[in-house]
Amino acid sequence: MKNLNHNDQDKILERLKNIDNMAGLPAIDLEAREDFKVNIRVNESVGPAKFKPDPLIPGGFIANSLTIKAMRPDLFVVGESMEDLSLMYECACGKEFDLQFWKLCPHCAREIKI
Repeated sequence: MKNLNHNDQDKILERLKNIDNMAGLPAIDLEAREDFKVNIRVNESVGPAKFKPDPLIPGGFIANSLTIKAMRPDLFVVGESMEDLSLMYECACGKEFDLQFWKLCPHCAREIKI
């Protein structure tokens, strides 16, 4: 997965469909997928790239506007671990983050250049 551009979710999904397990069967059943929506509300008191439980919306979170702008709108979670799709990136601002979660640097809003 590390040779795919993390901005092209359609290619990632197509690649996931073609991964087989040791028995030659599909490793991931995308037909049995579950979609979740998480409510995230703006609160500038939260630091960049951080989330806190929302005191007003049960199950929701608060984050600053830069964090919300930098977030990917859709995430793939396969199994119980997110390590398979992990791709660490160090921004020019000096902060490191996982590209599977961000479309911009969540610390400084710089464009990601791979």
